[in-house]
Order: sequence, then C-alpha cells, then structure tokens
Amino acid sequence: MTPVLDGETYTFATRGLYNGMSLMGDHQTGSFWDHVTGECLHGPLKGRRLDLEPLRHMRADQALAQFPDARIGRSRLPLPFGLAAGLMKVLVRLTRGRFLPPGFAGSMGAEDPRRPRLEMGLGVWTDSVSRYYPLEVLKAKGGVLFDVIDSSDLLIYLDPVSGTPTPLFADGQDAEWDGSDLRLEDGAFVRNGRLYDPSGDELPTEQPLHLFARWYGFSLTFPNCEIYGDAGEGSE
Repeated sequence: MTPVLDGETYTFATRGLYNGMSLMGDHQTGSFWDHVTGECLHGPLKGRRLDLEPLRHMRADQALAQFPDARIGRSRLPLPFGLAAGLMKVLVRLTRGRFLPPGFAGSMGAEDPRRPRLEMGLGVWTDSVSRYYPLEVLKAKGGVLFDVIDSSDLLIYLDPVSGTPTPLFADGQDAEWDGSDLRLEDGAFVRNGRLYDPSGDELPTEQPLHLFARWYGFSLTFPNCEIYGDAGEGSE
C-alpha cells in the first residue's frame, strides 16, 4: 500500500494486534489502519483507505536481479525473541496447528471453521470477490493451477526460488516447468515473476491484490470468502 493520502506522506508503526495480525498506526494523526486492506479502522481518518498495489514475495537475490539498485533491509532478532520464536514453532506442532501466542486470540472475532486455523495459503481479492487457495491444494496440483476470478483468467504457481505462491493474470489452461521457467501452452513463459512471449520479449505483467497468509487472518479480513475447489464461483 502507498503511504500517501491527499498528497501527504504518512509514517506508520505497529501499534498492536487486530484479528491476530499486526495493526498499523500512523504518527501524524494517531489513527489505526488494517495492514491488509489499507482501511482506517479508528481515529480521525476512520473510513479512509490507502491505495493498494500487489506486492510480490521474493528472496533478496531475486529482488536484486530485478532491481539492482534496491536497498535491502535486514535485522537480527535479539536472542530472547529468537528463543521464543523457536518455542512457538514447537507448540504449534504439539497442538496440531491450534496454538496462538498470548494476546492473539483475544484480538480475533469468531473464526471460520472451514479450514485449519494456521493453514497457509494465498488469498486473492478484487472489488467483488475474495478467494482463498490453500497451499496444500496448490502443491497437490504440481505447484500450478488456473482459475477465473472476476471474469479474468488467473494463473497461480509456486515460485521455484522463494517457494511462495505467486498469482498473475495470464491466458491458458495448461503449463509445465522447464527448469525454473514456467512454460504456458501458447509458448509464453514466466521467469522470475515476469511474463514473456515465445520470442523472449517481456509482456506486461499484471497481478491481482493478494496475500500469502494463514487461514484465520484472511478469513477474518474477508468474511465468507470463497475457497478454491470448494464449489465457489470460478472454482473447479
């Protein structure tokens, strides 16, 4: 999302939890914002919304290959935080994916029981549709699936480098991997998140708004969202 509203650039920090996810607050007005939808939830700017742009998950080497002048931010967790993170992973395994850190559950509304609480997946949304693609379903399809959302053909694939689901608008119903390239049936191919025609010329790459998230976070943000493969509109 962009931090500019009415020509003014706002700065933000994490202020707490909302629906088990980070809640942003701006320094200028003290308003609180949903970090997924960009909507202001409380404060002087309540009801306003920041503009959103799709954000691709990638590793640092992928980012530098695409944006050679990019500045890479890095930090190291203090030892106590690192130990706590390791403990959380153990507790998640022991509780079969039901454990949430202290304070998380109290920030959440009624959960949607259709999928496991901590399941990872890709959430995609438009002005009229919100749909969740479980990671295990994508893996079962060989890391590639085609769908239709809002009358647009959608390709979702598991990036072979970062391992994260990546969506883009592309025609087709079939694709196969050629090394780290994903070749579509018309000869076009996807390389490092970009779409190319059969001759290797880059094509405009358009993505829907999306979020690689746990089920509880996406379903609380988009109540009654569709689930791919669950007889929702546009699903198989």
